Amino acid sequence: MSTDSVKLLILRASPYAMRAILALEAKGVKYELIEEDLSAQSQLWLESNPVYKKIPVLLHGGKAIPESLFIVLYVDEAWPERAAFFPKDLYARAMTHFWGDFIDKKSGFTQLDAKPFFNGTGIGYADIFLAPLAAWFRLFVELAGIRAPTAEEAPKLHKFFNAIREHTATKVAFPDPDELLSYVILHLKRTMAA
Repeated sequence: MSTDSVKLLILRASPYAMRAILALEAKGVKYELIEEDLSAQSQLWLESNPVYKKIPVLLHGGKAIPESLFIVLYVDEAWPERAAFFPKDLYARAMTHFWGDFIDKKSGFTQLDAKPFFNGTGIGYADIFLAPLAAWFRLFVELAGIRAPTAEEAPKLHKFFNAIREHTATKVAFPDPDELLSYVILHLKRTMAA
C-alpha cells in the first residue's frame, strides 16, 4: 500500500498543512500537493473530510486521512522503512507522544535540550508539531507586535528554529516568508471586509 499514489490537500499558509508536508518530506515520500481555496471548498475536499470539512487531508490508496496529527502518525507507520518519527524505547515513545500533544495544545518547547531536535539529530513527531511555529514566528512579531525573545532569553527555542529552518524537509514544507505574510494580510482584509 505504501507505493500507492499520495496526494495532500492543503491551504498553503496553514501550520497544519506544514506539519503534513514536513512529515512526507522527512520520510522522502513522493506526493502531489493540491492547494485548496478557502473561499470555495472543492468537492474533493468536502468528500475527503465530510465530518470536519477541514484540511489538510492526505489521500493514499484511495483512502482519506484527515487532521495533521493523524496524517503524521499515518505517514510514520505507512513508511516504516524510512527514518522513524518515534524512538524505539517504549518510555521515550510515550514521552514523544506527550510532548507532541503538549506542543499541539500549548506551543511548548521547554523539553528541547542541547540536541537541536526532541529525538536528537533527526526530525521526529514532536518536532513536526513545533516546526510551523518557526514559519509563523515572523508573522507574530510583525503583525501582532509581539516582542521576540532574544537568543539569550530563549536559547533552546532559537537553536530549534535555526535547526528546523536549515533542515531540507522544511525548505518545501514552509512557504516563502513574504508569501505567507502577504497571504495573511490578504486574508485579514477579506475577513474585515465581510
